[in-house]
Amino acid sequence: MSSKLDQIHPDLWRANQLSSDNSTRLSSGFASLDEQLPGSGWPTRNLIELLLKHHGIGELRFLMPVFRRLSLEQKKLILIGAPLLPLTPVFEQFGVALNQVSLIQTDKPQDRLWAIEQVLQSDAFGALLMWLPEEKTICNATVLRRLQYQATKSTGLSFVFRPLKAQLQPSPAPLRLCLTAHNPDTLRVQLIKRRGPVLEQALMIELPRPQNALPGTLHTTPHPEEFSRALDRPEFQTIPQPGRSQITA
Repeated sequence: MSSKLDQIHPDLWRANQLSSDNSTRLSSGFASLDEQLPGSGWPTRNLIELLLKHHGIGELRFLMPVFRRLSLEQKKLILIGAPLLPLTPVFEQFGVALNQVSLIQTDKPQDRLWAIEQVLQSDAFGALLMWLPEEKTICNATVLRRLQYQATKSTGLSFVFRPLKAQLQPSPAPLRLCLTAHNPDTLRVQLIKRRGPVLEQALMIELPRPQNALPGTLHTTPHPEEFSRALDRPEFQTIPQPGRSQITA
């Protein structure tokens, strides 16, 4: 009976097991997290929700291992609606080529959603990072279902950043993680939704530093708090926003 059930559809799985489907998985760069992710890595063709209490807790450092891999494969990294503009030299210190990174900023929330849908439909990215406008009239269940549907047709990773309070709202994203700062170099990661059994205990993820991503290439080590701010604080320059959207690489 069970063996026949496994063959009905790849999206079916036993409640006490992690699911296994045909989507490509990319390692998160953290062994303890990969062990808890269905397929042992970040799933392509799906929305991945990262829920934060506030910005700048190290969420970009958390994703740097997969960013570096995609950059080495010469795949595009696209950030849409980032509330804080990351300092670009830090990307280079992690081995992420700046010519593979694009920032898209828009004037209006509706334009941001338009830009997100256009990029998802283009399927021309290795990883897409989206900060959704949280106005209820704009970001609702219908919009999320549409984005999830479009993500299933893309071959890249689709990360959605939302506030921590959104965990109380239903979401079509098959993978949802709550991220909170434990200290400047450690994130507390709680998997609140995955295709598999509930994971009661949170994971403590040690965030990487530049020298860990590129051994032996740095001669100085920044203070942890200084480095965290370097990735997640805004730059002093602003991005011009003519027309519907502005893309800068």
